[in-house]
Amino acid sequence: MQALIIDKEAARLDHSLMTLMKAGIQVTGTGSLPVAETCISCLGADLLVMERGTVGDALGDILGMAEDRNPYLVSILRTPDVGKDQDELSPHFASLHCVVGQDVPNAVAVKLGLASLRAQMSRAGSTSRSTPLVRERFAGLKTPMMARAATPISAIAEAV
Repeated sequence: MQALIIDKEAARLDHSLMTLMKAGIQVTGTGSLPVAETCISCLGADLLVMERGTVGDALGDILGMAEDRNPYLVSILRTPDVGKDQDELSPHFASLHCVVGQDVPNAVAVKLGLASLRAQMSRAGSTSRSTPLVRERFAGLKTPMMARAATPISAIAEAV
């Protein structure tokens, strides 16, 4: 699994990065839109967590680019105006699984993302679209995967 977190608030970004790493997910975090775009185009993402103030007017471009790269993308948006963003964005972006307020604790937002990711991968019948995986090869493993290997659904379930 590959996750990308776009957030300029360093403490929240660090907490999100550590939480996802502990869940066995490969994660990149940035507050820079050019870095985020490069990450999406070069690595892809299975989970995209964005902070509205960081992505600003580029939100549609970032989401569209990530959805084009991975049709099974799960995205989470942190925003000060949940109702407005939910109404405006949900009809246009199938990957937008959660729109949460800025006051929602970081641990809750990350758990929502992990739960949505787990459900999406179960429906898709695969563990990842950005990092292909031969399931039989990893079926018996219960430890975090080596670099570039996708995380099995069971590991995400344990983290949630």
